[in-house]
Amino acid sequence: MTSRRQFIKKGLLGSLGVLPLTHLSTTPSLEELKNASSDDELFALVRQQLHVPENRLYLNTGSLGPSPVVVTDAVHAMMQQLEMNPAIENWGDLGERMEKVRTKVGELINADPENVVLTRNTTEGLSLISQSLKLSKGDEILTTTHEHGGGEVGLDYLASTQGAVIKKLQMPVPAPSKEAVVEAVRSNITTKTKVVMLSHVNTLTGLKMPFEEISKITKSKGILLIADGAQAPGLVVVDVKSMGVDAYAASGHKWMLGPKETGFVFWSKELQQKINPVFTSSGLGSYSASSGTRNVALISGLGVAIDWLNVIGKEKVEKRCNEMGAYCISRLKELKSIVIISPQADSLSTGIVSFTLKEGENRKIAAELAKDNIIVKVLPKYNGIRISCHMFIVKSDIDRFIKSFSVLV
Repeated sequence: MTSRRQFIKKGLLGSLGVLPLTHLSTTPSLEELKNASSDDELFALVRQQLHVPENRLYLNTGSLGPSPVVVTDAVHAMMQQLEMNPAIENWGDLGERMEKVRTKVGELINADPENVVLTRNTTEGLSLISQSLKLSKGDEILTTTHEHGGGEVGLDYLASTQGAVIKKLQMPVPAPSKEAVVEAVRSNITTKTKVVMLSHVNTLTGLKMPFEEISKITKSKGILLIADGAQAPGLVVVDVKSMGVDAYAASGHKWMLGPKETGFVFWSKELQQKINPVFTSSGLGSYSASSGTRNVALISGLGVAIDWLNVIGKEKVEKRCNEMGAYCISRLKELKSIVIISPQADSLSTGIVSFTLKEGENRKIAAELAKDNIIVKVLPKYNGIRISCHMFIVKSDIDRFIKSFSVLV
């Protein structure tokens, strides 16, 4: 196996030109990932790239993803490079690398780089849009009862400052089909609807929203369509052009496994003519007079995470996550003490699997699982538990979770 030092010199860090670190244990090289003989071998190598201890089963990427060694090494090295000559590096070599991340994001989601703004997280991206939209009193904003609070905060701001009305549709649980989801959205749109904001992948159930079909409805009515993509990039393939969205915001620190406090927002040229938040009033570049000084090491680290994801293959990652999610559901069906609330239709399902408890308290069960070094997410809304089946999860991990969980309920 290639040594850690050789990997840093020849791999992603070498291509970035950042200073190498040699204090960490041996991890798989970039070439080993490229040359894996099977998907099982590939994702076993991916697991070895994580800092998560071998005995820890991490099933909560939907909250925060564990960055691989190549990302944390790159961030550390760039921080050292920055601090050796801060002003020169911040607006010089490192600043140029940070700006290139916009192009990498554009390629990742099939967007023109000039339409991409680098943010700290999904909430910031969505809030930049909401704070500068112009609505009239009584205009309706359509969303669902399953949205994340970070996405809702901007909508609440619109309602409180401009008199807009937030309308929440009740999503079917579990959603039976793509057609049922599209019809639920269609039937709740009125002549007053001006904005529709939906999650690309729902944080509660893992439902993948059929945006392509929904955008055909909104475009014909002149309705602004916004996607909360916090849970999507790195879990599913994202193509904002095919989706037909006017705006798309996401975080880099979930399924993309990027540095914490990184993200981006895409907004179309048409939308840019309607909004102008202070943050981008001097331009959409990674640094401008209105954005102020940025964290070049973290943002550039997001670029490293994207490079690493591209080596593995985003289509291959989505396929793997779907397979592990389906296996998780198949095992959960053996239990009589739960109700699965994630969709099972192939067109709607992802690597996020959620269920409610018929008996017991989710927080207590999650705490007991944590004692076994199994980390899950509790869902207070449904007394439920959410399982994140990222590419580094294997069937034996799911079996371990089922075995520990089944004795607690």
